[in-house]
Amino acid sequence: MDTLLEQLDENLKELYRKALDADALLEDLQQQGQANYQAIFSKASGFNVQSNRFMPYLAETAEQIAAIRQSQQFNTATLQRVVKQLQTLHKTLAEFRAALKVT
Repeated sequence: MDTLLEQLDENLKELYRKALDADALLEDLQQQGQANYQAIFSKASGFNVQSNRFMPYLAETAEQIAAIRQSQQFNTATLQRVVKQLQTLHKTLAEFRAALKVT
């Protein structure tokens, strides 16, 4: 269980800086009249939160990991959801960075 939690924490740490940087870029784009959208992820993406920034999605995932840590138990569905959220964040942040380098 400890190894699993350590791996989840490492993912959160890695995503934290990337999400902060991406949110700053999104803020700049929005001030330039671009990036006018309601949410980064659709409701079907596995997140409860809806935001036009990455940090609220990361916070939701971190809260779920904290709940697992506190209870020292998890069910398979909860773990699958957290892993899917982490994968979605990694993939979308990488695609976002790649798209900005191209333009």
